[in-house]
Amino acid sequence: MAAILLAAAALSLGARPGSAFAPASTRVAIRQPPPSAASDAHPPSPSSLRMFTGIVEEMGEVISLATKDDMTLWDGSKGSGTEMVIKGDVVLDGAYLGCSISVNGVCLTATELDFDGHTFKVGLAPETLRKTNLGTYAPQSQQRVNLERASEIGGRNSGHFVQGHVDGVGTIVDRWVDENSLFFKVSMPHEHMRYIVPKGFIAIDGTSLTVCDVKSEGPDGDNWFTFMLVEYTQKKIIIPSKQVGDTVNIEVDVLGKYSERAWEAFAPKVESLEEKVRALEAKVAWLEGGSGGPSAVASNQGNAVPKSFPPKDALGAKPEAWVRSEQAFITSDADGDDMNPKRDMNMKGTEWVRTKQTFYDDNY
Repeated sequence: MAAILLAAAALSLGARPGSAFAPASTRVAIRQPPPSAASDAHPPSPSSLRMFTGIVEEMGEVISLATKDDMTLWDGSKGSGTEMVIKGDVVLDGAYLGCSISVNGVCLTATELDFDGHTFKVGLAPETLRKTNLGTYAPQSQQRVNLERASEIGGRNSGHFVQGHVDGVGTIVDRWVDENSLFFKVSMPHEHMRYIVPKGFIAIDGTSLTVCDVKSEGPDGDNWFTFMLVEYTQKKIIIPSKQVGDTVNIEVDVLGKYSERAWEAFAPKVESLEEKVRALEAKVAWLEGGSGGPSAVASNQGNAVPKSFPPKDALGAKPEAWVRSEQAFITSDADGDDMNPKRDMNMKGTEWVRTKQTFYDDNY
């Protein structure tokens, strides 16, 4: 199961938004990288898959955020869209057209690269603008963003599996200092709180962090969690610059989502098996002379267990009885003799036959 979850998490695609547009005289639509850098003509190795670790590599600067009405779409028609240009250094090392870059935890695709100006451009889809806070990043307001390149599968992962698929936006409701640590308290929509657990993973603005405390009171109650930043991390990411009332992009641990989905498929089978076990226990209790008889069997068992049992005095014989020491059903006559001549003296009991979904005596 762990291998399946890892493979599923690793198949996520990524990209990132940019910042304000640079002056036209300095912008280059597609600038070929220097010989030492990767280009669109030399894609990465097959082991480079689009996912992240949550270990921020640098803080970039938003240069521009603009909406255009003359963007060329896939079929050649014109449409509107939002683009962001971002300045960075580390993330451009090895960058190529179409590569994935995490911007404040959002996986985005680089559509233009300017290696001389140290900038790149990304597109922001309507879904991205709805689910994240990137639409608020303009030169007149917030300018810095956390940046991380996509990781290579098989490489070292000092964080956790981060897809860059933001679940929603949280709001900082409190912050305080604890010696050299900086604590934050973030409110979050209730529908995401079931994936947030104490000491579990969480990605905040693309930073892999550990959850400290959690409070979840339902749709109408308080829903928040806390996390803290050690001294070193405070100097490497943008979160310490945020104040109460500011927002952060949040991605919960994807393994929790996959586990929930797997359990949803498995739970009905468990419930069905438990019903069959209860029905068999009721039949065993009745055959041993217990109270309740057939009425103790659940009425919704269908054909798994007979809806009625034969009368105990059928054919003038004593009813078939379950002998726990023999782990088998035994039918005896009025004198108490076993009426089954084929029964082995060293009875092996009964066996569960999967195709029949019932027990069969292996002495017959």
